[in-house]
Amino acid sequence: MFLLSDDYWKVSKTNQKGNGIIAKKSIPQGTVIGDYLGRVVNIAEYDLDSDKSGLYLMYYTDQACIYPDRTKPGIHLLNHSCEPNCWIYTYHGHSLFFAIRDIAPGEELTIMYLLSPLDNSCKNCPHNCLCGATRCTKTMHLPKDVYLRWQKFHDAQMKKTTIAPFVFGKNLEPLQSYPLTIPVDPIYSEIVP
Repeated sequence: MFLLSDDYWKVSKTNQKGNGIIAKKSIPQGTVIGDYLGRVVNIAEYDLDSDKSGLYLMYYTDQACIYPDRTKPGIHLLNHSCEPNCWIYTYHGHSLFFAIRDIAPGEELTIMYLLSPLDNSCKNCPHNCLCGATRCTKTMHLPKDVYLRWQKFHDAQMKKTTIAPFVFGKNLEPLQSYPLTIPVDPIYSEIVP
């Protein structure tokens, strides 16, 4: 769900990555862009191998992920980049997307997918990166040392928040209120190559 009004963004076709989100206006650093909402999925019962669109799953808890309504525009359309201009912040258990730097009109809004290090569980890995960034790593998987640093930061964030109640198979409800901005932490520049 976008928290910015639609005069700030538009859905547009991108080269090689399908739809993406393009800024129509300047978006200042720290601005909250949206909340990743959708149906709550039980990870233990979900067949990721049969889901060719599995990159839409967003971590919620160790038992649950969020799967968005792909028939509507939303922040689930932000594409991966090795040099993203947006990031994820955990707020009351919700995954808020926000700008980690000023974003100019005409720029694609991008996020780093933060996939775990590549291992044998990702057979014939489909997570090749097509972002075209100067420092593109050619994969959406993080190196192990970077992933461990991110995981430590994320775990600390999770300890500071409470998870909103949820029911498997039902939509995660929006929060009653949202912050307008998120403070930018140095961890983001440490993760980005």
